[in-house]
Amino acid sequence: MNRFAVLLAGALLSLSFVTACDNDDDPVQPAQAVTYDGQSVALGQGQVTVYERAAADGSLEAVGIRFDESVLSSLPTDPTALSLKLPKKVSTSPFEFLMFDWNPQGHEPEGIYTVPHFDVHYYIVDEQTVAAIIPGPDSVLPAAQYMPTGYFSTFSAVPNMGTHYLDSQAPELHGSAFDKTFIYGFYRGNLLFMEPMITKAFFESKPDVNIDIVQPAAFQQTGKAFPMKYRISYDASAKQYSVELTDMMMR
Repeated sequence: MNRFAVLLAGALLSLSFVTACDNDDDPVQPAQAVTYDGQSVALGQGQVTVYERAAADGSLEAVGIRFDESVLSSLPTDPTALSLKLPKKVSTSPFEFLMFDWNPQGHEPEGIYTVPHFDVHYYIVDEQTVAAIIPGPDSVLPAAQYMPTGYFSTFSAVPNMGTHYLDSQAPELHGSAFDKTFIYGFYRGNLLFMEPMITKAFFESKPDVNIDIVQPAAFQQTGKAFPMKYRISYDASAKQYSVELTDMMMR
């Protein structure tokens, strides 16, 4: 073997050793879940932000809203509604935007929901569709397979919102004090929104709860991921509250 061949063989051996060491020192990192923030707006002395979270494989993991702890101590005295656009980064999400409503005196029915609380509307239609909703009687029910088990209609459409369907088994409808509940919104038989409704006092308890969502047999939209649960939580390190729709299942 000539001198050049010996030198070349030695260089290749050294290179393979360095490469092996580099691979050991810099392992491939596993894919991580990613949070995509949407619109953020001010409320009181804090911020409210909507987001989507994608799992490591790209599937939809959650759609949520978070707000600073300072929001609760600086809320306006008048009812306030915030419309926030979602980032729409995960194609399987059925949701278009969120409406975050602060109700300082609550709302009807009297003696049940007339306590300070938040309505968190996750809309599956766009804002133009919601703006076109006509208030008044709405006697058109969804087809049986689209009706959440045990829910019933209030039969009256709220302008710029829809017709609320309540859970007949909700504790607040059976004598317990209202702290949280889950509502579906339809209009003339079509699903418009899914809505956790949560009292200010329950947020102030700094909860971390996962709650099952009563499901219909099917959804009118197919090829989308709908939530099986919702979560209400407090992050002490970030000093933020969040409300998420989670445990997404493809339909």
